[in-house]
Amino acid sequence: MKLIDESIKETQHVRFYLDERDSLSGLDEIPISKFQKALVFCDQNLQKTWWKKIESILKNQIQIDGLMFLEPSENTKSLSYYSVLVDFLGEKKCSRDTLIIVIGGGTILDAIAYLASTYMRGIPLMMIPTTLIGQADASTAGKTCINTSYSKNALGTLFLPKFVYNNVAILETNSSYELRQGFSEIFKYGLLGSQKLLMLLSEYSKDACKGKLLEILSETIKVRMELRKKDPLCSNFGHTFGHALEKISDYSVNHGDAISAGMVMAMHFSVEEGILSQKLVDKIINSMSEIGLNTKISNDISPEKLTQIMLTDKKSSNTEIRLVLIEDIAKPFKSKNSNFYSVDPKRIQKFLEGFNGKSKFIEASHWENLR
Repeated sequence: MKLIDESIKETQHVRFYLDERDSLSGLDEIPISKFQKALVFCDQNLQKTWWKKIESILKNQIQIDGLMFLEPSENTKSLSYYSVLVDFLGEKKCSRDTLIIVIGGGTILDAIAYLASTYMRGIPLMMIPTTLIGQADASTAGKTCINTSYSKNALGTLFLPKFVYNNVAILETNSSYELRQGFSEIFKYGLLGSQKLLMLLSEYSKDACKGKLLEILSETIKVRMELRKKDPLCSNFGHTFGHALEKISDYSVNHGDAISAGMVMAMHFSVEEGILSQKLVDKIINSMSEIGLNTKISNDISPEKLTQIMLTDKKSSNTEIRLVLIEDIAKPFKSKNSNFYSVDPKRIQKFLEGFNGKSKFIEASHWENLR
């Protein structure tokens, strides 16, 4: 028998442009004219607002050969809708000389990034995130994903966009509800890698200004990219619980709110496992409350069903649930062989049964109240 053992190391590159000008003039500085044409996917809610201003700038640089407005819902991230998107690219004769431009929040960014990464094995992509969660998370490290019937984000690739244009002036039209989703993810990155980021969040909650928000985004992107270099999934603190909360609620809870609740659950589990002190957890949760993040779950959660959903998480195996945890602020848990903490599902179910008894974090009809 003859053995040939080879490997290939591929490098991806992304440029982040951070702007605060209401004119969005920073779009002029992005070198997109080298592409033959652009196909644009845009959140339908932006059709009469930001799209008009963005279009007027883009069309001076590149031919826009196709435009599709999308609903910012989980259906856009479905396997069935993916085929609709693929057909659109085919009809518009998309090639590897085409630039795909996506404009919107996290859901739309996830879906179109997955589309770009899989069509013809990769079409150049530019992102213009219009929500805080899009600017701070969905566009920051090449995460692409769509859902399947059994699990959120089960299908995905790792594909960096060529360009990301973040303008915080756009965020002024986000509701406080939408902003909270983004701040939940930013807080998570602070817990995983930056005391400075938590300090900036606290300062911004007392004195909101565009300059401070730009500083927050810059620090978030740095932390996110460092985590990505270690492991594509090691930024998933709170996500194993959080994604399951989204799924079990039929997505009536938004991603950021689910993740912040998932962080609370992960930290309480860590106390039981002797990884974190209760004093530190109380301090962190107080900080979350001070900046307005969600720390509760609805009272109709089945521990057994939640556990079964957690077993379908992309980090887990058939027999173990794997969690991203922290040992301290800005210090992710790490064992000798893994970035994840492996747990028997029965242990998780027992924890969830106990957590359901913590009245401080349980509230009737909580998902509806969050809106």
